[in-house]
Amino acid sequence: MFGIRLMFLLAVMGGIIAFIADKLGSKIGKKKLSVFGLRPHDTSVLLTVLSGVLISLFSVGILAVSSESARTALFGMEKLQKELFRLTAEKNSAEEEYNKAMVSLKEKNAAIAELDKEIQKVNEDKATAEGNLAAANNSLNEVRGQYEATQGALVNAKNEVQSLTEARNKLNEEIKGLKQETKALEQGLAVMRGGQMMYGSGEIVFVGILQGGRSEEENLKQMKWLFESANTSAMNRIGLDPGSKASLVWVPEEESVRLLRILEKAKGNVLVRMRSLANTVIGQPVLCAMEVIPNRLIFKDGEKIHQKVIDMNGKEMTPDQSFMTFLKEVNERSVKAGVLPDPMTGKVGNMSAVTMVETVTKMQRMGGKILLTAYADGNITTAGPVQLRLHLARAAHLP
Repeated sequence: MFGIRLMFLLAVMGGIIAFIADKLGSKIGKKKLSVFGLRPHDTSVLLTVLSGVLISLFSVGILAVSSESARTALFGMEKLQKELFRLTAEKNSAEEEYNKAMVSLKEKNAAIAELDKEIQKVNEDKATAEGNLAAANNSLNEVRGQYEATQGALVNAKNEVQSLTEARNKLNEEIKGLKQETKALEQGLAVMRGGQMMYGSGEIVFVGILQGGRSEEENLKQMKWLFESANTSAMNRIGLDPGSKASLVWVPEEESVRLLRILEKAKGNVLVRMRSLANTVIGQPVLCAMEVIPNRLIFKDGEKIHQKVIDMNGKEMTPDQSFMTFLKEVNERSVKAGVLPDPMTGKVGNMSAVTMVETVTKMQRMGGKILLTAYADGNITTAGPVQLRLHLARAAHLP
């Protein structure tokens, strides 16, 4: 509404000024007035120009008086332009700062995302560590339980060891006394019977295989069979009738108790070797100790034990010596593998003289280089004996 009123006011004012100028021009024209020495016509034109100037000046003055915006547009434009330039520069600067801030914000957001990932990973590691800690605590509790159980078992074992030590000491005392008695008896009986020896010290009286893990009653039956078999073997040694009731083998009670405990704890077969503790002549009881060893499988039936190339044309050893050396090597390999040798001879088996002669004869007939191979003839356990099946082949025909 203000703009309409202002336009109306300017139109009215312009019309009035034009009317006055027209009237003045008419008067000047009629009266032929002159200003500044001008002609009347020129004076009229000058008056018309002045009236237009006045109209403009009054229009501007009215605008300046009636509107602050018009005054600013008329008199403060240069200031406005300077302010506009300043604001534009500040705007550009603010936009640059904004862009920099946005770039920094993106970088910080990326860094925050990385930190979030690291925090997530740390949380996962923490959860894993807590799980491991819980598992470790459970394991620790189990170990503590096992430790307590082991401590109890250790106490029992110590008590058992103490009992066994006392029994061993008692047995040693008995053995010492028996050795003294045996020595005196040996001297007396050697004179009476010309010193005919029955068993040497450490010589095997009997070897038996017992089964572990059975009831006490069954274990006692097995031990009874072992002692009776050892006694029968001793009677056969001196030519006594096995049907007689002679008791030649004597085993200390502590040894019997020890064997019974071993059988109760054993899970498989055990090898029991009854060995003479001292030189025994005919007429003396054979005092025996028992050597208990797990009886495991050493060689399977048909398994190769030893193989060697023998040159029959060689002059270092005769065929007999070469063959005996081969058997010695078989014996050493068997002992090393776990077969128990005879404590008196160190051998793990015997081969008949006929087999030895036949093998050497066959080697001589073949001549040249011979590949001699020894295979297990049946399953061979710790108890032995090592039974062999020999195979001869020409070394030159081997691939």
